[in-house]
Amino acid sequence: MALKLNRRTFLVGVGGGVAVSLPVLDCMLDDNGNRAEAQTGSAPSRYAVLFGGQALGGDNWAEDNYMVGGARTTETGHFIAPAETGAGYTMTTPLEPLAMLRDDFSIVTNMAIPFNASDASAGAVPAGGAYRDFHGGGKSPLLSGTRSTEASFSCNGPTSDQVIADMHDGDTTFRHLVMRAQVPFYLSGYDHSGRQYLSYRTGGRSGRIEAQTSPRNAYLSLFTGFVPDDGAAAARLDFELRARRSVLDLVSAKRDRVLARVGRADQIRLERHFDEIRALELRIASIPPIATGECQMLPDPGADPSVGSDNSGAGSGDITGGTGYSNEHDRARVMCDLIHMAFVCDLTRVATLQITAFQSHMSVLPVSTDFGYPAYADLHELGHNGDTNNRGQFHVSMMLQWHISHYAYLMQKLKDTPEGAGSVLDNSALVFTTEAGHGRQLNDGSSPNATHSVENMAMLLGGHAGGLVTGQHVRTSGAHPVQALITAMQAAGYTGDSLGEVTGNIPELMG
Repeated sequence: MALKLNRRTFLVGVGGGVAVSLPVLDCMLDDNGNRAEAQTGSAPSRYAVLFGGQALGGDNWAEDNYMVGGARTTETGHFIAPAETGAGYTMTTPLEPLAMLRDDFSIVTNMAIPFNASDASAGAVPAGGAYRDFHGGGKSPLLSGTRSTEASFSCNGPTSDQVIADMHDGDTTFRHLVMRAQVPFYLSGYDHSGRQYLSYRTGGRSGRIEAQTSPRNAYLSLFTGFVPDDGAAAARLDFELRARRSVLDLVSAKRDRVLARVGRADQIRLERHFDEIRALELRIASIPPIATGECQMLPDPGADPSVGSDNSGAGSGDITGGTGYSNEHDRARVMCDLIHMAFVCDLTRVATLQITAFQSHMSVLPVSTDFGYPAYADLHELGHNGDTNNRGQFHVSMMLQWHISHYAYLMQKLKDTPEGAGSVLDNSALVFTTEAGHGRQLNDGSSPNATHSVENMAMLLGGHAGGLVTGQHVRTSGAHPVQALITAMQAAGYTGDSLGEVTGNIPELMG
């Protein structure tokens, strides 16, 4: 008799200490690709927001001007917004990682958060607008659609991911997955002070949600069911994993029984699923754990990337190797793997990944060196001053490309994962946004070509959930960025038409 499984089936190990979730299989669906246990509806929709703590251009540099290696250059194609609108536009430097996915996302540009250029007082901030003090003034209107009235790194209303999480509350094992790849703040004498929060269930400090910064602990929570709180239990689990005793070994008998009773297509999906879980285990083992509460993991016996120290000096021109960087590249990659697997297993349908923090002082030296154009600056100062020989649009766009590469990586994994008659990407809405645009300075309300700007902003909307229109460049006439968020939210099943104080969507992208 053919095996029929419920959508939320787990393989539970001996003693019940380990549970491994399964992807969507044909034996969970009816002939139309719907969930078998429901016999109606469709595969679940997913929603994710990825964020980069940088602007789109450099201070006092026009969008086509920059300096590399001491040589000043004027060249188009590096600013994120393509010259052409609609389909068939020319890919810009930041969008290059998405070249093979151009039909799976759209870019929305020329958006702006309103502010009062003639009155900087808190009472003069318009609805959905920014208090005139960057960086803190732009956060709330960008993420929650609610005006800011002071320069605090907080949101005055729920963020889009939490609105979507409310829709699915109780339907999945985890309400949401909230992660951050950048670990320390990296600026000596300072800490994140609110810059590390991307998700707010309600407005204010009480509503903010702590992000998981340890890929290892996120993995253990998602795929083995618990992170032990006492040191002895943590040590035993750590020893088992590092001795390469996979969690898959602990459910091997049940795994083999399921494999023997499903069709060939499901066998292939399951084997691939198990291979990816094992690959994640091996990759995570190479990253040093971050302590969570009283849970302490034993250090890996091999060479581990370390948590970087604070940058020297002011973070521009005097950055040195080994400071201000904790291998955020690999951390972000593993976190994308975790989002992918959590979506595939229907452990959660909502995720956020803060690749870098607001006002990020992560060193760009390691990443820019990998690109072949080393810059001795941190991400924040790269937008302002760069270093002596490297300034302006090119290096800003290079780091933006690095951020977008993680977004592209997640999109490709979701696209490559079959679900029903399509892929997981077909049932997902994915947003990428940065902290700032490139226009008039928010603080003085007038200086042009500023990084501290909420004008000329852009967002990427990917996936095909809800008939989201992709493959387009939409240049708006100053739409609010939250209208792009609302578009993605509606694609993911949100029936409202507002977020915070902002109403409406990007009509060109509504299917």
